[in-house]
Order: sequence, then structure tokens, then C-alpha cells
Amino acid sequence: MVVIELTFPSGRFHATPWGRHVNEGVPEWPPSTYRMLRALYDTWKRKRPEWDEHRVERFLRPLASFPPVLRLPRASVSHTRSFLSKNEEDPLARTLIFDAFVALSPRSALLIAWPEVSLDAEVQADLDELLSLLNFFGRSESWVSGRVLEGITTVDWNCAPITAAESGPELEIVPVASPVPPEEYEAHPFNIGPSAKKKKGRVLSWLDALSYSTADLLDSRRSEPPAMRYLNYGRRADCFTVTPESHARGAAPPVQGVLYALECKVLPQVITTLEVAERVHRKLMGIHKALVANPVQVSPKFSGKDPSGTPLKGHGHLFIWPLDKDHDGKLDHLLVVCRQPLDLVEQMALDRLSSLWQPDGKPDIRCVPLQWGNLGQLLRPARKWTSATPFVPPRHYRRGRGTLAQWLRNELKRECANHGLPAPERITFVDQAPFGDGRSFRWLEFRRNRKGDTSRVGYGSELGFAEPVAGPFALGYGCHFGLGQFHAVLE
Repeated sequence: MVVIELTFPSGRFHATPWGRHVNEGVPEWPPSTYRMLRALYDTWKRKRPEWDEHRVERFLRPLASFPPVLRLPRASVSHTRSFLSKNEEDPLARTLIFDAFVALSPRSALLIAWPEVSLDAEVQADLDELLSLLNFFGRSESWVSGRVLEGITTVDWNCAPITAAESGPELEIVPVASPVPPEEYEAHPFNIGPSAKKKKGRVLSWLDALSYSTADLLDSRRSEPPAMRYLNYGRRADCFTVTPESHARGAAPPVQGVLYALECKVLPQVITTLEVAERVHRKLMGIHKALVANPVQVSPKFSGKDPSGTPLKGHGHLFIWPLDKDHDGKLDHLLVVCRQPLDLVEQMALDRLSSLWQPDGKPDIRCVPLQWGNLGQLLRPARKWTSATPFVPPRHYRRGRGTLAQWLRNELKRECANHGLPAPERITFVDQAPFGDGRSFRWLEFRRNRKGDTSRVGYGSELGFAEPVAGPFALGYGCHFGLGQFHAVLE
């Protein structure tokens, strides 16, 4: 079974069902499968144009062959009213536009499942990658975060294909735009007739029919796209009835960190990961001191020390990890996480982290919070991980501990155990950190020592685990400041 999870960080899903006018004020719910596959197609063309058609069809065709079932979260309907200019001579001429949308909690997840579909690991990884690159779903204000879920077994699927005989007072029938299965379409493909510019007609492939644009539709004078059909779905009649929730303080889910986007015309290089993390640490300490108005009461999760000044053990304080998510050699995100839940004052300090100073006259870096949550929401599982920054062993190598390679493998396993990770099954060493444009940094080019410490040798490696582990994660010396950082490798 293939399961896709969609969450909407803005708490809104803006989309108009096919065949309805926007001023009817009827939002699309559930989201149509036809829209989902076209969004994946668009993401492929714009963000992974180097992929060939066969690579994308390996998951698009199976998903189009069977109607999915859905788990709709609790939601409500609302709308905005905008008086837009008619672009006429009279500047006061306005037309009223309704923008209906589905409102739901940013923490709610919409699940779409294909029970009859099974994908190979490689194909599923491609689907997951395109979903991770999907910025919006529906209209552009519908920000979305998508991923493939594994291990889903018991879910109350509350929206599925239905016939009129199966409906009842508790269900209502909704026509949903769905793709025509490839085999059904290819049995009767759409023929584009000859035109004044093109003397010959052609048969439209299923993939091209899936991407049939509105302009193509108007030119062909069709009422519906050639690869779209309607399927009746049954959704709960009370799906837009919201029951007020208790907002008791103890019932709130724990917050263990935040992911920021780093915005600047001159972003720092990955070799300065440790320096950037230290600047973040100093600024967070200053913000928290100002909030509590007492330097003695600075949170141990921020300082890493108890009230007597003794360093904490057990890695219970903040991990500050600058990230290079697009692998271009520059730091573009910042993940700050803690294994212990953060209290309200600590969350407020993280929320007030808005900018970072840069040396040598470079402009300040803006820190834009993208996602708050617990570790399960901020980290993602994978079996294969590779070094993003050098791993610096906390102990020194000396004779009698075997070869250097054997000793490094033992140190990596020892550090994994210290951080609650299973021992890796495979460990291979990597000479340098490669990036997408063909450039690379050697590990010795990275800053590898904190202020007052001696610079140590760093190593790169690739770790393979028997079962998925959550990450990113960091091991060894300076792991709380981004050294020894590992990022996932898509298999």
C-alpha cells in the first residue's frame, strides 16, 4: 500500500472543484486525485527536469490506475471577499470575488492511500522526493508539506469511492476529478486534429493528456480534459462540523525544536557550520537572559550546564545544526532541537531569533521559522546516512587500538550508542563532502574546534543501518554545534 501524507502549514486548502465557478463559494474537499498527479507532474518538470518520462511514469501510472481512499481531518469552510479592479476607465469599478477555502489545523494530516498499489523502494523514494519539493497544492496560498508514509496499518479511512446505493444520511456523495487509468485511456486515446500551423494531427499520449492545459482545452473546445473523469466519493455529512477543543495547557503537544530558513544575499559556506552554530548559541543565550532578567536562571537546555557551571551529560540540551538542504555548499536552513520538551519561555527565545550577524561586512542573515514541532515531526527516518560535516572523534587514537580504520569504526559505533542509535551495519569512509555542482570540500577545510580548543582531525563516513533511524543526527566532538552531522541518502 502507498500512503501519502499532506499537511498545510498555513491551515488552509484553497482549491475550486472542476466544473464549479470560484464565486459559487464551494471549496474542493477531498482534494482530487487528478490535481495530485498534475501537481507531481508540474514539480517534476520544474524541479527535476533531468528525470526521464519512464522514471516518473513508474509511480504516476500505478497511482492513476486505482482510485485512492482518504483520511480527511476535521475541518471547516470559510471564505474571503475581494473587490478587484475591473481594469476599466473608472478606478472605482470593482468586481466581487469569493475565495472559498477549507480551514484545518496546521498540525492535521490528510492521508491518501492506494491499497492496491505497491512500489519498489527506489520508485517510492522518487515519489517521496517530488512530494518534498511540492511547495503548494491547489492555489498558490495553499502551502503544503508532503511525504510518503510507511508502516501504516490501522487507519479510519473516512472518504472512499461510493455508489448511490451505498450512501445514507451519514454520508454525502461528492464528484471528485480523477485521472483516467492509463490502460483505459490508451485503448481510446485522444486525437489532436490538424490545424492551420500543423498540417498533421497526432495522438496524445497518456502523460501528455494528464498535463493538458486550460489553453489546450479552450483551443480544442472541449468541456473536460481528455485524461480526466469523475468518480463519486462518499464523505461524512458532518465533515465540516468542528467540535470545540479544550486548550488545557497539559494537553498541548510538546515542542522540541524549530526549523528555520536562512535568507541572505551572501549565505555562509558549509565549512563555517561550527562558527554559525556558535553565533546562534550566543544569541539564544542573550535572548533568554533578557527574557528571564536573571543570568543565573538561564535554561540549562540553552547553556548546556547546570546551575553550578558543570557541563551536562546525556545530551539533554540543544542541538544547533546549520543545514545545506539543497547541497550547493551554502547553509540555507537551521534546525534547533532538544530531546527534552521546551517550556514557553524557551520557545519564546527561539521565536525571537530573527537574524544572525556575519563578519567581514557581510549582510545579516534572516532566520525565518518554517516548522515547530516534536522530534517525530522535525526528523525523518532513513537507513543510509552520509557525512555533511566532519566527524571528530572525542577520544584520541593511539597504538594498541587496532588500525585507524578499525578504531574509527569502533568510535562511530560507540557514539551511536551514546546517542541512542543502533549500531550501523555498514561503515564506509568518504574523503570529502561533494555538492551538486561538482564542487567538494575536504574535511580539513571545515572549522573543527570551538574557541579555546585545539583543532582536531575530522573524518567523513557513510553509515548503513538495518532499520530506519531518524535524522539528521550528529556524532562526536561538537555534535551540538553541527560537527559530525549526517544527512540522509535516498536509496
